[in-house]
Amino acid sequence: MEQHTSQCWNFVMSSFARSYGVERVMREENFHWMALQWCDDNNYTCNIHLDDLKKVDSYFRRYYEEWD
Repeated sequence: MEQHTSQCWNFVMSSFARSYGVERVMREENFHWMALQWCDDNNYTCNIHLDDLKKVDSYFRRYYEEWD
C-alpha cells in the first residue's frame, strides 16, 4: 500500500476503532472496504474536521450507518 493510501486508511480505521472497538473493526472486512472506498472517493485526502476527533468519529459513524 502506498504511503498516502496507508495514511488515509489508518485515519479512517482509527476512527472506526474508537467508535466500534479495535477487535470488531479488525475482524469485520466491511470496515476495511469502507475505509478504502472513503479514501478513494476523497482522493486520499483526510482533511475533514481535523480540529476535533469527536467530529471525525461522528462523521464516520454516520458513514458506517449509511453504508450498512
